[in-house]
Amino acid sequence: MFGKLFQKQAIKEEKIYAPISGKSMVMTDVPDPVFAEKMMGEGMAVNPDIRTHTIVAPVDGEVIQLASTKHAFGIRSKLGEEILVHIGLDTVELNGSGFQDHVKVGDHVKAGQPIMEVDFDFISQQGKGTVVPIVITNSAEDRFTFDWSSPADVAAGQTVLFTSSLK
Repeated sequence: MFGKLFQKQAIKEEKIYAPISGKSMVMTDVPDPVFAEKMMGEGMAVNPDIRTHTIVAPVDGEVIQLASTKHAFGIRSKLGEEILVHIGLDTVELNGSGFQDHVKVGDHVKAGQPIMEVDFDFISQQGKGTVVPIVITNSAEDRFTFDWSSPADVAAGQTVLFTSSLK
């Protein structure tokens, strides 16, 4: 009897929060065909308030990827989603300039925890896009259902972009 009371319940649903403040947008509106055509997976994006410089974890999980150029990172959530946060468009070409990371691969993070400092003014001055896509790279596995929020003003670590559930 007590064994069942204290068994850890498996997670069946989780909320994915905005990693930066700004205006959320549907993925098909991202001005880059790789994201707009969902070649990397389902998701949403945020057109950031460029006065904001901190990118936060959108979900609790483990950092499983940190690009050497610091323009993107991946987190595996407790539900099993592999969430890529891609900071800007064509920003891989900046070779890490304008980015300062606060985590390393293997770190466990909480939603809202600072992951990266970004100089969006610098990114804009280099002619790169500032939109931040949030992609579930393993969405093609068809294990999850998504409840997408409507585009709106969002606050980093506070506004839910979407809720994911196991099928």
